[in-house]
Amino acid sequence: MRVLTGQSKGKKLKVPRGKSLRPTAARIKKSIFDILGSEVPGTKVLDLFSGSGNLGIEALSLGAESCVFVEKNPATAGIIAQNLRSCGYTQQSRILNFDFRKALSMLSAENHGFDLVFIDPPYEFYEKTKPHSLASEIGSVIGERGIMVIEHPSGNVMKSEGFQVRTRKYGGTSVSFLRRPD
Repeated sequence: MRVLTGQSKGKKLKVPRGKSLRPTAARIKKSIFDILGSEVPGTKVLDLFSGSGNLGIEALSLGAESCVFVEKNPATAGIIAQNLRSCGYTQQSRILNFDFRKALSMLSAENHGFDLVFIDPPYEFYEKTKPHSLASEIGSVIGERGIMVIEHPSGNVMKSEGFQVRTRKYGGTSVSFLRRPD
């Protein structure tokens, strides 16, 4: 896995091993960032269910101001830290080694208003939680003009009150972009 664009283009990223980890495929990541385009530079990013930190690091490479990575597995959080050091982004980053709900509660109390939120949980997560209810939980930490990018199985329909939804399908994976209406 590599950083595809920006100042760290071509840098290799370490990827954690395990059945529950499903790194975003390069073609899907490229499509996500092509759609986001010029909206990435200067943003405050939240990367939930970070895994290797792949999406947040790509955003930093494209000029995001900062990124908070949330990963509950300590070994996986350590891999994110290695990837951030390798790419030179430790100063603009923060790793929260907590369950995403605890992290959201903490970030909400700190009054964060993220501009861009990446949500890519293991697909087993969706057996108990629907993507649209996940979007509702995250609404407390997203800024007024914020965008949520949710990767989910293609069979799940994305809808969320208070957000405009646009979904792209890539085989068995769909990516939904949620924005607050103007």
